[in-house]
Amino acid sequence: MMFLLRTAFWLSVVIFLIPVDHAAEQRAETAKVQPIGALEAASAAQATISDMSGFCGRNPTACDIGGRIATTFMLKAQTGARMVYDFIDSSLADKAGANVDHGTLTANDLAPAWRGPGKAPQGI
Repeated sequence: MMFLLRTAFWLSVVIFLIPVDHAAEQRAETAKVQPIGALEAASAAQATISDMSGFCGRNPTACDIGGRIATTFMLKAQTGARMVYDFIDSSLADKAGANVDHGTLTANDLAPAWRGPGKAPQGI
């Protein structure tokens, strides 16, 4: 159980360090949800720890900031996932030979030699 909590904590720290994609941020702003800054997040976390029961009834501002934290976290997680996907996609494309360097050979040099009809390739 502690392993899962530690993993979730460090994953959250890494996600909060990822910058927000500006296009995703603009979509969130049109939905009337604004990402949050680090100072606001620290303030909200402190308020949350100090009083958990009846929290939103007594601290509507902190509850609002908590919702913004969740939105920011989601946007950063999506950006991070997109970055990982793009990295893996480009790595697989490189391994598949998409960027093979043929040196000074031309397309004619790389074309297979002509074989007449009925001639089997050698070595088969």
